[in-house]
Amino acid sequence: MRIAVAIVDDKYVNRLGHKHKLDHDSDIHIVYESENGEDFLARIKENAADIDVVLMDIEMQGLNGIETIFRSKSIAPHIKFIVVTVFEDHSKIFDAIKAGAHGYLLKEDSATDISEAIKQVYEYGAVPMSPAIARKAMQLMIGEETAIKDEGDFGKLSDREKDVLRGLIAGNNYKTIADELFISPFTVRRHVSNIYEKLHVNSRAQIILLSVNKSWK
Repeated sequence: MRIAVAIVDDKYVNRLGHKHKLDHDSDIHIVYESENGEDFLARIKENAADIDVVLMDIEMQGLNGIETIFRSKSIAPHIKFIVVTVFEDHSKIFDAIKAGAHGYLLKEDSATDISEAIKQVYEYGAVPMSPAIARKAMQLMIGEETAIKDEGDFGKLSDREKDVLRGLIAGNNYKTIADELFISPFTVRRHVSNIYEKLHVNSRAQIILLSVNKSWK
């Protein structure tokens, strides 16, 4: 099944750049693009079933990306939103997560990173982040004293799951981890799912925080 993706960005060159990055991936189909939040909301009110994942800009004329995500969640809760932006500051990361974003990437990220993020969000409900964003999210979560269950235990993981976990903590995407371990990205996804279950977490940011709290390397 192909993943139906929409692009929301007020700059044509950015929308074109996203399309070019995703053209190589036969599993992803660009079904819609919009230059502002108002137009996107009107679209999903008519037929939200058309869209699985949205690449969302933050700063746009009119309704910004964070407010658009927040309003969209009550209309189409099944849609997964990945923020793709040039901003790395704490407040925007936190606001995007609170609004309902499922991932936070930088526009400079590679085609492979963005493509992989879309698949992670769609297939596993993961929370993909650029390495720089993951580090900031970790700092944010520490500052907010986000609770993670104490029973998360590195010792519960298999040797291969520990290898995959180290790749996640380093900020690597699934393909990079797969290449380094000489396994397939699909196998990496399966290991990540097991890691989330065993450590009682549901995002990469929580894994990073847990690794810091327990001094895992």
